[in-house]
Amino acid sequence: MKGQAIFKLMSQSPRLPKPWEASYQEAQDFIAWADAIPDSTSRALLPMVWAVKDKLAYQDGGGLNGYLKERGMSKKGWKALNSLSVEQTADAFSYFRARGEQAWPLRLVLPAETARDAAVDVSAALLIVLADAEISLEGIHAPYDEDWKLMIRALAAEVAGKALACCPAVAADAILVRDYLTGGDADISPSTSWSEMVDLAREWLVELQHEEAGYVPEPTAQVPVSRAVPTPGGEDRLLDAQTGVAVVRLLQFSEFRQESDLMNHCIGRSNHYFNKHMEGTGAFYSFREPGVERPLATLELSVSDGEWRICQCRGPFNGDPGPECHDLANRLLEAHQLGGEMRKASYEVVAQAVGQHLELEQTSTRYF
Repeated sequence: MKGQAIFKLMSQSPRLPKPWEASYQEAQDFIAWADAIPDSTSRALLPMVWAVKDKLAYQDGGGLNGYLKERGMSKKGWKALNSLSVEQTADAFSYFRARGEQAWPLRLVLPAETARDAAVDVSAALLIVLADAEISLEGIHAPYDEDWKLMIRALAAEVAGKALACCPAVAADAILVRDYLTGGDADISPSTSWSEMVDLAREWLVELQHEEAGYVPEPTAQVPVSRAVPTPGGEDRLLDAQTGVAVVRLLQFSEFRQESDLMNHCIGRSNHYFNKHMEGTGAFYSFREPGVERPLATLELSVSDGEWRICQCRGPFNGDPGPECHDLANRLLEAHQLGGEMRKASYEVVAQAVGQHLELEQTSTRYF
C-alpha cells in the first residue's frame, strides 16, 4: 500500500487535501516519507512510526521497535502490535489525534502484552479500551489471573468489529469491572458476558454503600512530604474564577476515602487510585460547590511518557457531571501538560451598563 492510500485512511477521507487546505503539507510530507520506507517495514506500523517520529533514532519499524523496547515492550508485545492491520493502526492514529495524544503507540505496549497473555485476538479497539481503563495482567498471578483473563476475553468479544467511537463508553464500564475484580468478591465464569460483568460491577458498587461506616482499608504507604507530581500553580485548594467551583487536590488516603463515601464510587475503596497518586502516574481532584458537602465531580488524570490525559471525570454514582466540569477537567489537563504555565484565552464578554449591552474584547487567564 502506497503512502497516498495510507494517508487517506489516517485522515479518514476518500481524497487527499488540496494545496490550500491546512493538512496539505503534512500529506505531502507523509507520502514522500512513507514511500521511501523499505518494504521490510510493515505498512501497518507506519501510522505508529509517524505519530512518534520525532522521538525515534530511526524513522522506520526498527526505530519504533527500539523506542518501545526501551520502555518495556517484549517480543510478544511487538508481535501483537504487528498483528494489527494498516486499517486499524490508521484508525487509531485518527482516534488519538482527535484527542490530542501523540505518544499513543507507547500506551498500547502493555495492552498488547495483556491481550497476548489472555489469548485473545488483538484489535485496535481492544488495545485502546485496555489502555484507557488501565487494565493489565502485570503483577496478577495464578490462580487470581483467571478472572481477569475471563474479563479480557469478554471485553474482546464486546468490541470485536466495532468502530473506535465505542471505546470511551466501553472503557468507562471497563474501569468499573476492573475495580470490581480488584476489590470485590467476583463471581464470573467463562459464560459470563460483558454486559453481565458490568451489571455485577454496578451491583457491587451499590453494596459498598452498606458497608460498615468505620471500615478503612490500610494504605500501602504514607503520603510523601513532596508530591511525586506537583500541583500546577502550587495551590492544592483554590476557587476557579471562571466557574466558581472549588478545586481540591486529593492527597491523603483519608481524602480519597471521604471522596468515595460522598460520591458513591470506587476512588477510596481500594489502593489502586491512591497508589497512582503515590507513584506519580496520576493526579486526582475533587470539584466542589462552596458550602455543599457532596462534590460535583471527581477527576482522574494519568501521565505516560510525559503526556497527560483524562482517565475519567465522574459525578455522584459515576454519573455525567456536565459540560462545566468537563471543561474544567480539560483546563486542569492542560495545566498539567504545560507544567502549570498560565494559558491566555481571548473571548467576548457581554456586560450590561446603563441599560446597554457592551461587547468588550478581554484577555483572561484560564485555570492556573
